[in-house]
Amino acid sequence: MLYTDGLIERRGEDIDAGLQRLTDALARYARHSPEHLADALLAHLGVSSGARDDIALIVVRL
Repeated sequence: MLYTDGLIERRGEDIDAGLQRLTDALARYARHSPEHLADALLAHLGVSSGARDDIALIVVRL
């Protein structure tokens, strides 16, 4: 998985909180296909309908 900082960074919040949200979501949705994992992550992180910062997310299963 590759992502830009807009996925996890929130103004006025420590980046560790965003990283924790991401790792929690990854653990919860790890068995999803890449496409469904990406959708689940965006929804879980509250950015599925957009965010203040740009977001790029690439999910690949090898």
